[in-house]
Amino acid sequence: MITDEVIKEIYKKFNKPQGNAESMNLDYFLDILSKHHKIDAKEKEVVIGDLEEFNPFRRFLKRALNGVLEFDKMIAFVFPNHILFLGKDTDEVRVHLKPSEQKSSFLSKILGKRTHR
Repeated sequence: MITDEVIKEIYKKFNKPQGNAESMNLDYFLDILSKHHKIDAKEKEVVIGDLEEFNPFRRFLKRALNGVLEFDKMIAFVFPNHILFLGKDTDEVRVHLKPSEQKSSFLSKILGKRTHR
């Protein structure tokens, strides 16, 4: 089960790119997913044909990946600001968007208030 705590740890562990597609064993994961997803790996990008043409998660550059993780029922593609989960045994696709970090201004730190930008 992928809980909020697990997701926080994923973002913490994969906060920087881990290497190229070969070092992340991307072909292995794409082969697993191809049984239930229309997924096509090109030289520099991956296209998930299951998703609509204008879906922003339909295609991604391989160099944008921070890491790839395998869970019992899902494979997670980790990016700096989101995680794309694809089902291993189903055609399920889920996206987790990383919450934005609100930074406090100097004045709000002194006064103990948070300001929104």
